[in-house]
Amino acid sequence: MQTNSEIKDVIIIGCGGAGCRAAIELHKAGFHPIVLSHEERTVSKTYNAQGGIQAAFGDGDSPELHFQDTLKAGNYKSNSKVVKALTENAVPTIKWLENVIKVPFDRIKGKLKLSNAGGLSKPRILSCKGSAGECIAKPLWKYIDDLGIEVKENTPVLSIDKREDSIFEIVTQSRNLKKVILCRAVILAAGGSMPKEKKIGKQRSNLNIPDGLELARQINAKIVSPSLMQYHPTGVVSPSTLRRLRLPETMRGAGAVLKNKNFKEFTNHLATRRELTNSIIKEIDNGQGVKTEDGYNGIWMDVPMIDITMGSGYTKSNFKKIYDAFMQLNYDITKKAVLVYPVLHYSLGGVEINEKAETSVTGLFAAGEVTWGVHGEDRLMGNSLLDIFVFGKIAGVSTSKYLQSIKITRS
Repeated sequence: MQTNSEIKDVIIIGCGGAGCRAAIELHKAGFHPIVLSHEERTVSKTYNAQGGIQAAFGDGDSPELHFQDTLKAGNYKSNSKVVKALTENAVPTIKWLENVIKVPFDRIKGKLKLSNAGGLSKPRILSCKGSAGECIAKPLWKYIDDLGIEVKENTPVLSIDKREDSIFEIVTQSRNLKKVILCRAVILAAGGSMPKEKKIGKQRSNLNIPDGLELARQINAKIVSPSLMQYHPTGVVSPSTLRRLRLPETMRGAGAVLKNKNFKEFTNHLATRRELTNSIIKEIDNGQGVKTEDGYNGIWMDVPMIDITMGSGYTKSNFKKIYDAFMQLNYDITKKAVLVYPVLHYSLGGVEINEKAETSVTGLFAAGEVTWGVHGEDRLMGNSLLDIFVFGKIAGVSTSKYLQSIKITRS
């Protein structure tokens, strides 16, 4: 095992939106962050996010309404100070993404396009060509590369420890070579505690790599509700080759409704994810579901209603990736409903942070899905992409202040 005796400023674990946003702030403050990604960048949830990001740009909307919607969806279990930081920074975050990172958010006649989703009191979802994550991640990565920020892909972190002299020891692995990196601060932005599962078109093989919560446990950071997971209510059941593909809430916001085996609506299609998941399971338990040939249960999502509601061609234009995936199987979702069922989607529990992205361990900061405090017991669509950029920035600012305080103390 190699050990580099040089002590780095800060190591950021995770190359998604949270880690990159933190790195930008640290770079701006004159520090030299190193970003570690356990696989290629494009494996990150940021890149693979579809639906969109929330911000109160609409008429009659406000950060306060966004705040109240978020608290309510989370069953009032969130940290209100953390949620306030999220919602008050939403509009500035979008402006930064659009004006600095050059993210091409969808517009209609020059105004930002805003869509509805479950649990929102106002249309608040900003989209980007039906693939918001990719549209954000690509220019974001170009931006940090242009800044010269060091990013190490395929470099998973195996362990993390904090010595008595407050220096962190991080053990990484790259090309079967283990290495110890020493640093003064760590930002944990590695995502949540999710099952390692086979993904369409790619088999994960590194099942022994610790996830974000496992790394936090190693350093005795306070963790809240680690087993609390969110289900996405509309995961594809059939066709089986697309099973577990998630149909975003913006599809329901555009008119798609949920129907039982008799093709009758049975629930509010714009309820929160938790409410909708419970309604779907209850309907199936009551014998109103549809069973596939291989024994899976589901209910119908009437996707053709989108074009009926929004106009012909809307589905193909605004949900192109999903439309194309089905059309490869000669399944036209503008003409045929899709069978869906809730699937595991997001790790709600995590490392407890405050509104400054500080954890219970001095020198350890965290942002994104690995944290607890923002979403409570249920997350609204669009708040995840917002969360990573708001608290990624806050983590970067807080870490910069911490590193500066160390410098002042030692000088």
